[in-house]
Amino acid sequence: MRSFNPGVVSERGSSVLPAGDASHPAAIFPLEPAFRCAWGVFAVGSARRRRPHQPMRAPLAVLFLLFSGMTVFAQNRDLPVWQDPSRQERGQETPAATLTQYPNESAARRGGLSPWQKSLNGPWRFHWVARPTERPTDFWERKFDDEKWPTINVPSNVEIQGYGIPIYTNVSYPWHAATPPIIPADYNPVSSYRRTFEVPKEWSGMDVFVTFDGVNSFFTVWVNGEEIGYNKDSRTPSTFRITPALRRGENVIAVQVFRWNDGSYLEDQDFWRLSGIMRNVTLWTSPALQLRDFEVKAPLDANYRDGLLTIDAAVRNLGSKAQPFSVEASLVGPGGTVAWKGAVGAGTLQAGQEKTVSVKKTIASPLPWSAEKPHLYTLLLTTRDAKGEVVSVVPWRVGFHTSEIKDGQFLINGRPVLIRGVNRHEWDPDLGQVVTRERMLQDIRVMKQNNINAVRTCHYPNVPEWYALCDEYGLYIVDEANIESHGMGYGERSLAKDPAWGPAHLYRTRRMIERDKNHASVVIWSLGNEAGMGVNFEETYKWIKQRDPSRPVQYEQAATSAFTDIVCPMYAPPSRLAEHESAQPQARPFIQCEYAHAMGNSTGDIWAYWKPIYAGARHVQGGFIWDWVDQGLRTPVPASRRIEPMTNPKSVKLDPKLGTFFAYGGTFGPSSMASDGNFCCNGLVDPDRNPHPGLAEVKKVYQPIQMTAVDLNRGTIELKNWGDFLAAEDYLQGSWRLVAEGRILQSGELTGIKLPPRASQTIQIPMQSIAPQPGVEYFIELSFRTRAPSAWAPANHEVAWEQFALPGCPPGPRLESTAPVTLTESADAITVQGDGFRAVFDPKNGLLRSLRSGEAELLAEPLHPHFWRAPTDNDRGNKMPAILAFWRRAHESWQVRGLKISQPSPSRVEIAIDGFIADAQAPYALTWTVLGSGDIGVSVTMSPGPNAMPELPRFGMQTTLTKGHDQLTWLGKGPQETYWDRQDARVSLYRGRVADQFYAGYVKQGETGNKEDVRWIAVTDASGRGLLAVGSPRLSANALPYTTEDLFVSTQLENAYPYQLPRRDTTTLNLDWHQRGLGGDNSWGALPHPEYQILPIRTLSYRYRLHVLKGGEDLAVLGRQQME
Repeated sequence: MRSFNPGVVSERGSSVLPAGDASHPAAIFPLEPAFRCAWGVFAVGSARRRRPHQPMRAPLAVLFLLFSGMTVFAQNRDLPVWQDPSRQERGQETPAATLTQYPNESAARRGGLSPWQKSLNGPWRFHWVARPTERPTDFWERKFDDEKWPTINVPSNVEIQGYGIPIYTNVSYPWHAATPPIIPADYNPVSSYRRTFEVPKEWSGMDVFVTFDGVNSFFTVWVNGEEIGYNKDSRTPSTFRITPALRRGENVIAVQVFRWNDGSYLEDQDFWRLSGIMRNVTLWTSPALQLRDFEVKAPLDANYRDGLLTIDAAVRNLGSKAQPFSVEASLVGPGGTVAWKGAVGAGTLQAGQEKTVSVKKTIASPLPWSAEKPHLYTLLLTTRDAKGEVVSVVPWRVGFHTSEIKDGQFLINGRPVLIRGVNRHEWDPDLGQVVTRERMLQDIRVMKQNNINAVRTCHYPNVPEWYALCDEYGLYIVDEANIESHGMGYGERSLAKDPAWGPAHLYRTRRMIERDKNHASVVIWSLGNEAGMGVNFEETYKWIKQRDPSRPVQYEQAATSAFTDIVCPMYAPPSRLAEHESAQPQARPFIQCEYAHAMGNSTGDIWAYWKPIYAGARHVQGGFIWDWVDQGLRTPVPASRRIEPMTNPKSVKLDPKLGTFFAYGGTFGPSSMASDGNFCCNGLVDPDRNPHPGLAEVKKVYQPIQMTAVDLNRGTIELKNWGDFLAAEDYLQGSWRLVAEGRILQSGELTGIKLPPRASQTIQIPMQSIAPQPGVEYFIELSFRTRAPSAWAPANHEVAWEQFALPGCPPGPRLESTAPVTLTESADAITVQGDGFRAVFDPKNGLLRSLRSGEAELLAEPLHPHFWRAPTDNDRGNKMPAILAFWRRAHESWQVRGLKISQPSPSRVEIAIDGFIADAQAPYALTWTVLGSGDIGVSVTMSPGPNAMPELPRFGMQTTLTKGHDQLTWLGKGPQETYWDRQDARVSLYRGRVADQFYAGYVKQGETGNKEDVRWIAVTDASGRGLLAVGSPRLSANALPYTTEDLFVSTQLENAYPYQLPRRDTTTLNLDWHQRGLGGDNSWGALPHPEYQILPIRTLSYRYRLHVLKGGEDLAVLGRQQME
């Protein structure tokens, strides 16, 4: 390892903080004892003796001291600042916690915008160029004429507003060549902003600051023509003191934003590459005695009973004279009672000086905070002057809790918790990376309604309000530093291994921690994502552990090294869970930072990851599904309905008749533009937060109450509460019902439930005896619903459910038919005709080519063998379209080697076909049994051929029903689509339109709309005429207004969208034994788990029955009947 010393990461602008001035950080914070690391010596604590609980740290200017005149990145004046990693920022205030000062306690209790704050959100004058050489170089001057400039709303992403091209890439940098720190100048757009403001007269004589909560990426700020400073970390606040540059009356603030800079090499996250002032901009003032920063620690004691409150308050004197001060605190409990009130500390500050005062206090038996019980106390920090007058009041919501690792388990408040998590990008389909409070609340509510309790802020600190909402509503947060350099790879070129980039890594890490240190919801720090492993992360890990030992730290690339407290891999197969659990001794928990890649029609067999947990694994504690929301951009459908070159969503005029679609990577810009297609759409919900069908499965797997049948004949069921802090009876009401074919036969409330966290209870359902009808299945259903409304769900919201099939149900009545049929044979047709129906078979291929109900033709194409499905995103990722392409047209090679026709009775005709799938050389036997009742039995058997064949995408049969047959009824699992490895749904009777079975929520279409565990399914017209298919005993079935080929062709296009599919007036009906599972371990190679693959190494067979519907029949009665 080559030696190096910390580089110049921070420059202090002389116009803001001149060297030698009392307000210079080096004057405010004296040199402190050193934190030694591979980069050199960093100061981390005060030179004066400090009590152990006093954590306030030095500013970055002191952290990155230069020693012996040596540097890592000596400032390269040949490089512009936007390509110079040695210069990360200039002129900023020292990072601090999120806080708002109010002039009095009543204002602090009300919250909201302080009288000392003024939002600069809204319209700004705007100018955009494609290259840095074209940017204006004098627009910050007061007299600059911007009248011809358009306006843009702040906050916003400029590309969403019609300037430049939205680019989506996963790994590669959007400028193609990875040559850090160089950013190509041929296309690196620059946005210039201007607006005017006036300082309220009430702020007269007070220092004024401006805070940018997030700007992507490198930006510089001027006020009245004077450069104030710059910053390169796009996801943490930048605060500048602008007092010296202000004038009376109208002031001009100007900002110039480069889309990319050297820091962008550390912001290579898997998301849309957008730019602009994308978070709030706030002008604010402070009294001369400023509470600049504070830290609240509120762990529980060793017995997890009492709270250990520590408050550190950093007070700064912004005035020109020495001032005495004092800080006091008031802690108000959730019920409004004052839990404690007292002094934090006092002192005298010289002009420009800052001091930290501290207090420790034991709070007896506070209500602890957790995701299930997010109890918050209100802390009011009041600063007073020499006369005892209130100078300011800062409110904060405090949650008493302990986050730790003991005995290889992750604990909250001394209890092991299960992480039912998701990864969440900040996203809005209309605003891009600008997220509103309403959208954040929507996310939280939908998450909690679906039993999600944890979020990883992939892969950057989120907007400050997100954490406050998670504190309030109860979500565990893994707070992740804004560091990803995936495009550099993990080898020797990785920036993690390059000491020259070490200060930049720590710069971003420290800013996150200082901002978010007080949030109860932040239970784990993350060093970053997919940025390799090396000295830079070793040192940031050590820095965090020294700075904040109260929280665990994780990093996926650290694997099982000493530089992560949690083993947090990505996309580990289920077998890895057992390996970790069996390894002894196990000192760390196993919590996947990403798993179950939810891209498109996915999330198959999530149970494989949770069965070991529910079986009692101690160290495997859940994970974070990738990911929460599809990053689709709402875009008008082009008038041609074809893919046309688009620059951005504003470049296409909205036609209300055509509507909109969700764009993804590659939609915008030339074909040469870097893009990773629809890989940005991996969400459990669509961009509007409508749940995808897979979310129902996630909710079921994540549900805290798990139910197991003990003795269903006696109605005995075991309940287990896998919640961490809530007893089931405290917030849930259980109920049961006996159902059959969608009818509720009996029901009642579950009484006597006593189910503390992690406890089990055996209950007996007080079900009355029934006289079961032949062919009817009976189910016991249990449901646990919320007793009362909460902030995240209404009363009666279902949290957990289960359905158990009662054993011993008598079989259905045997189908008896005495009605005669007429058999007619000719060279081109085998016709069987009965009362109200006619079936025609082709003697050349043995297939049913025509089926009439009365005079109405039902079939638009023959019912034929079928082995293919339109690929899902996971299929495309594992190369299924190429590897299994053999089966796409295999049915076309169907041949008849022999055909035998018999009529053993007047009411029965049998047609036995000795068939052959020639391409596979696989014997395929097909038998048709036609009865006078209008029923046709279908029996299929395929045997392995002499040569090895690839896995089958599906094993079944397909036909197309004629126009008008657009109504669907089925008895099976639903109502959402279900698949072999994703079928946690209730068996019931469901009805709907065929068109509605097509799930249009996937941004790129493929296989969709399937129904599993189908007892029977009917496709009819409005009068009830049509076709009923009854499984013997079950079917996997699908009915759509599109052909498989329609969907397949769409999936093969680089950019294709649901609106382009040619909706047909016919219905494609698949009647299958099974189709392959969806999979979802990942979307770039993983197959469905072996038990959900159809391997042609054994004989495959299944049976079902068709019935010609004449209209008016009772489908349930027909579905109960059985053929021999």
